Amino acid sequence: MLHDLFTDFLEKPKESYQRIVQVLGPIGSGKSCTAYRFGIELEREAKAHKIPLRVVHVSCKLGVDSRYALYQTVLQKVAPDIASRGYSTNEMLRQLVYHLKDTSEYLLLTLDDVDYLIRMSKEKKEEGGVVFDLTRLNEMFLGEYQQVVGVIFIARDASFKKLLDPSEVSTLGNVVIKMPSYSIKELSDILKKRVEIAFKPNTVEDAIVEFVAELAAGKSYNPGDCRFALDILLTSGLVADAEMSDYVTLEHVRKAASESFDGISSEDLITLDEHAMLTLIGSVQALGFYKTPYVSMKDVYEYYVLACEGREVEPLSYSKIRDYVKDLHFRGLVNYNPEKGISIIGASVEDLSRVLQTIQRSKELEEEES
Repeated sequence: MLHDLFTDFLEKPKESYQRIVQVLGPIGSGKSCTAYRFGIELEREAKAHKIPLRVVHVSCKLGVDSRYALYQTVLQKVAPDIASRGYSTNEMLRQLVYHLKDTSEYLLLTLDDVDYLIRMSKEKKEEGGVVFDLTRLNEMFLGEYQQVVGVIFIARDASFKKLLDPSEVSTLGNVVIKMPSYSIKELSDILKKRVEIAFKPNTVEDAIVEFVAELAAGKSYNPGDCRFALDILLTSGLVADAEMSDYVTLEHVRKAASESFDGISSEDLITLDEHAMLTLIGSVQALGFYKTPYVSMKDVYEYYVLACEGREVEPLSYSKIRDYVKDLHFRGLVNYNPEKGISIIGASVEDLSRVLQTIQRSKELEEEES
């Protein structure tokens, strides 16, 4: 579908118009992978047609929490010399379009987890919005062909539209590609390919792969989650290595499944910065100590400070940690209710505590090696 939407750009780039596409689907449905792969292929095809196309894929959860941060990130990828000149938010966007026009380059922009960026922008009460900005770039040069050939917005579902102004919803349009959850067969096909790359030959039988696919497809929360399946497969291999086994067995898979939980993937946790991780650890430890469904922000901050002391890290201010809690809420790692407090979703406190310790230790070992 993405190829069909952009085929005429390859045939007549100077007569092309900007396409706005939404790619929606649950966790682990292949949204990011599909859009990223499409970008690589379109860039390759454009090169074959001698069309100077730049494809930029931005993950909004990786340090892009405002319009300014987004436009600066895009500028750094497209025109790093301009990015260093200290332009304002709106001016950076104008300079980006002018640069593309001056150099006759084209741009395809993909915003991954745009729902996170929109929620953060609304929380900060920023004026304007990225959807309004990026869907109206053609208005800078009315009547002329467009250098920004398309913007792809990736989100888990359409609920983020409720945060948009009516004008933004209108310009966003209705070109939507929905990514359904994977079936058992589809998960099995993906896992078999990953096994060929990541495991030694003949160490993982097809029956094991199919069992992992069945586990992922049969989850009560977000069934068909490919990330969950990959996490289970990876952990099964690590368990087998730890036991010095030559094969991955069903028992290894069962142990791996008992260490995993719905709603949160290892990727979600690994990408957190130091203080976000310590805030999450403080939340988990506070919930574990009080054994209540919710704990207060004050309790979280107290245990965050203790976590910092244990790692000899200078703690941040109370207000800053409150912002971190909100960020974790937008990422789907905690549930923050201003009236009730903070709770954990998608995992038991004990399981999450154990996994956080493992990830923290892994990061420490990496730092020691480097």
